[in-house]
Amino acid sequence: MDAAIIVTWSEPIPGREKQALAYAAESNEYWGKLAAEGKCSAPEWFLFGGGHGLWIVKGDRDPLLALFMGPQSQRLSTKGELLLQGYTCEFAQTGSAVDAHLRDYAGVGKELALM
Repeated sequence: MDAAIIVTWSEPIPGREKQALAYAAESNEYWGKLAAEGKCSAPEWFLFGGGHGLWIVKGDRDPLLALFMGPQSQRLSTKGELLLQGYTCEFAQTGSAVDAHLRDYAGVGKELALM
């Protein structure tokens, strides 16, 4: 696995708490189903005091990117924006992809005589 989808939020928008809880269940069900099919890892949730938190799903870059850009994922992301303050949904490199990126970064830096 060399990629991850990371979702963060600060707290539910006041008056939308019930919908935010239903959204969390819907997101967990969708990504959990994909994990059961072997398309990604199961969602890993982190909840902190005050209602803020994050969750992470990991997978191989190209298949995970296709899921991330797919209509159901984008629909869920739009719901998150409408229900949660400070909502972000980002695609990130992990594991061996980070190592490759850092090697490339250093190589370009040397090429440009910046390092």
